Amino acid sequence: MPVRALLLAVSVLLSLLVGAPAQAGLAPGDTVDSDPAPTWGWETVFRDDFDGPAGAWPEQWHVIPGWSTGVQNGAGQLDVARLSQIRTNPGWTLPTGTQVRVSSSIWMPDTGANYSALWIQHPSPTDPREIDVIESYGPMKTTGAQLGSHICYDQVGDSVDGGACAAAGMPADLAPVGHLFAAGLKPWEAYWVYGAEFTVGGDTVRYFAQDAYGNEVYSITSTPDLRRVPGNLAPIHLRLSNKDVLPQYVREGGTRASMLVDWVNVDVKVP
Repeated sequence: MPVRALLLAVSVLLSLLVGAPAQAGLAPGDTVDSDPAPTWGWETVFRDDFDGPAGAWPEQWHVIPGWSTGVQNGAGQLDVARLSQIRTNPGWTLPTGTQVRVSSSIWMPDTGANYSALWIQHPSPTDPREIDVIESYGPMKTTGAQLGSHICYDQVGDSVDGGACAAAGMPADLAPVGHLFAAGLKPWEAYWVYGAEFTVGGDTVRYFAQDAYGNEVYSITSTPDLRRVPGNLAPIHLRLSNKDVLPQYVREGGTRASMLVDWVNVDVKVP
């Protein structure tokens, strides 16, 4: 290229760079770095991987009076033995419209004399609500495993039998799910990730189960009912429990009565 042409090209380029109007940028606060996490995505508000030494107490939990506790086994799991029930130390009161996702990796017992569960409690004496993220009765039971919610257990008696609550117009909303898992990979034969998602102020709960790669075994949405979703009148807590069934429902068999919990997570997305 002749020198004169080259100089002309450079001159034009410089004039474009110097004289061009400034490009519009993101307004302050509109970048991921400057925004608080809840405005653009999920935020983890609770996590426990149970990485303590064998026999150590899970420090983010406390035992329910009258029950035994769970202990860490030194291999990164919490061993929730039968007759154990623990609750998270923190509770969460969240604004209306907040999306909540509770999830946990669990290996259920294979016995027929106890049942284990991860559940969300909204402990209001006048407006009690309970979401059973997963509840397992073991391989000897027809139901095997189920999910669902209760809305009257503190008001008109025990909701387990469904009688008094149903008569009061507040029946449990339960769904069996054990049959959805493949043979050899049932909840008492492998770890699965169980979860529940809901919106504070909403009327449905989405329940799901996934393998370690995020493949879903099921995704079930509850019957719409405002009473079935935790509100913000009381802090919600998580519970891990392992109870005995009533004597008439005992089925002999199985070798492992403990529920093994690999991790527990609570994520929120604030509007």
